Amino acid sequence: MKNIELRGQRAELIKNATAIVDAAQKEGRSLTGEEKSKFDAMEADARSIKEQIDTLERAADLKKELAANTEARAAAPKASKKGAFEKYLRNGMGALNAEERALMGEMRGTSTQVVGTDSLGGFLVPQDFSDELDIATLFTGEVERVAKKLNTAGGALLDYPTINDTATDANLISEAAAVTVQDMTFANKQLSAYNYASQVRVSMQLLQDNAFDLNAFLAESMGERIARASNGALTTGTGSSQPQGIVTGSALGKTAAGATAITESDLLDLVYSIDPSYRNKESFGLMMHDNVASAIRALGFGSSNDFPIFVPSMEAGQPDRILGVPVYINNDMQSSIATGTKTVIAADFSKYVVRNAGGVQFVRLNERYMDELEIGFVAYARKDGAVLDSRAVKHLIQA
Repeated sequence: MKNIELRGQRAELIKNATAIVDAAQKEGRSLTGEEKSKFDAMEADARSIKEQIDTLERAADLKKELAANTEARAAAPKASKKGAFEKYLRNGMGALNAEERALMGEMRGTSTQVVGTDSLGGFLVPQDFSDELDIATLFTGEVERVAKKLNTAGGALLDYPTINDTATDANLISEAAAVTVQDMTFANKQLSAYNYASQVRVSMQLLQDNAFDLNAFLAESMGERIARASNGALTTGTGSSQPQGIVTGSALGKTAAGATAITESDLLDLVYSIDPSYRNKESFGLMMHDNVASAIRALGFGSSNDFPIFVPSMEAGQPDRILGVPVYINNDMQSSIATGTKTVIAADFSKYVVRNAGGVQFVRLNERYMDELEIGFVAYARKDGAVLDSRAVKHLIQA
């Protein structure tokens, strides 16, 4: 029932109750038993209706307050994962409000995703921060930059299927003839997830300085450290309790004519040792150390003397070329041209896979360095790598 209707009923009850009293007073007598009963009943009903009216008015006030709060929240900027994460980095969990804590809860990693941290694990970094880490990784992790990337939520052992079907053609058949069955032979590579971690310390004074770009500092310093460590393993890792490096998993493509030099013929033979189905892909290229690239550049022009073997890039972000093939510098490869060393890789780089398991996670160490008025930060990532098809990844070895 509406408030106005209740007020009308209450007014009528009060009017009738006071009329009983007025009549008795006019006659100069007391209320009879029946009149007193009617008065008490009307008074009780009026009081009950008053309580209903008060309840409705309080409910209306609460609705107005709720609407005002809702409008205020809608007008206020909403908390974001990036904002909550940066606030956590600067001030810890205690500084977060309920909404920000909920967002951090969504980014919570699990204890199974890392070895050696507390039972709660770390926090998966938000996308904006992850992008900054990726940029830092690309500048220092050459293998991961050009390889096929596989991102998985967890780090359980993963069987990755492989196949080589370059020698099989379809059949030309006549009308109504049966199609010959051509089975594919599958193999698999088992990918694990190995931990790479980096720790930095930041003074409390810097953390409280809003002009200090904490996100950029952590992303650059930790991203580069993780990339440097993982790139070494993705280059020459043994494959036992660490990734299989691209050099380790490569097949022999060409043995150089000399022990301490590389010739144009060596490079041509290496490139053409790879099946054209791999060689003609955009992901095909060469990889070597800076020193090796410098030695090849010194060769000058090719045997026909009309085209340089090494052509530097004229466009930012594009690789140099050797014999028309893109060349990627990886300073975790062999730095000198010496007997028995693998100096150059020619590869369809999509046939080397890098697995990233669970994303990058962060932990804030609130107390470990507090006696020095510093806060520690640990970032960790889990990776593995393997050559999927050694027919597409080959090396030049010095005689």
